[in-house]
Amino acid sequence: MSCRIVLKLLDLDSGYRIPIIFVGEQKMRELLVIADQNADTNPAFIHALEIAKNTGAKIEFVGFVHAAGVDSSEILTQSEKRKVHHKFIDEKQAQIDAFLNTLDLSGVKVNSDVVWERSFERWVTDRCNQKSFDLIFKTSHRSESTTHVPSDWQLMRHCPDPVMIVGSKAWKDGGKILAALDLGSSSEEALKLNEEILRYSFVLAEATNSQVHACYSISMPSALADLDFFDAVGYEKKMKESIDPIISRLIDQGGLNKDTLHLVSGKPAMEILRISDKIDADVVVMGNKTRVSLRGRILGNTARNILGKVTADVVVVK
Repeated sequence: MSCRIVLKLLDLDSGYRIPIIFVGEQKMRELLVIADQNADTNPAFIHALEIAKNTGAKIEFVGFVHAAGVDSSEILTQSEKRKVHHKFIDEKQAQIDAFLNTLDLSGVKVNSDVVWERSFERWVTDRCNQKSFDLIFKTSHRSESTTHVPSDWQLMRHCPDPVMIVGSKAWKDGGKILAALDLGSSSEEALKLNEEILRYSFVLAEATNSQVHACYSISMPSALADLDFFDAVGYEKKMKESIDPIISRLIDQGGLNKDTLHLVSGKPAMEILRISDKIDADVVVMGNKTRVSLRGRILGNTARNILGKVTADVVVVK
């Protein structure tokens, strides 16, 4: 099974360009899966395995181990430190092997490894800079505190390749992929993100036998909404009129069915969550619009809010 995604930019009278998608030959070839700490489940690997069986992609399955204080110890000798490394690595490799032995891997090439590394997200980013992957899989760890940025977000913030944060629910046969678009900006950055979101949604849908939905929320700037004299209804109407030509071309030439396009009003994160729940999406695909805050390590507000609440898996592309 394969599909080729060809993007052609279509210029509108408004000056906004949208990608027109044609389906042909392209498929996923290289997948990287981060092993769970609990080696008995690994839902991220289960999803990667499904894609690999549909596309013939190869899987690189990597576990990470580390023990604080070992490398910096002035008491342990280098030989003793190596023995500690090997013990942890061998135990984790045995867990991974036992897990893989419970699965039907026929026809799928899997290479497993265990790495002594404290910062797995840094290792994955370095690995992706050495070799490009079509998708990185990691089981969800969706928590947040004021002073701690979860590793999931660090990975999505820094990794150059698309990252899927996997929840606990299984994919449905004939499921749904929700592409969260940004049609409210004509900037080059927004254009490129829309191209990649749509392209990747179709690639992922083909790899999982799913249907593509797309959504965009018309949101009013909060500064304007607080003004008594501001015509909110008129603003929303003008926004909708400016977007209608884009929506029409997405339907006519972009490969999307009008019944799977959702144009709504409200805060983007809340509307994406609502639509995802409404259609029972298996995966939400969105762009990573980072902002400089907390030392530049976090995602934009919309991505953060969605990741913390959505039940579907989340793919972040750049």
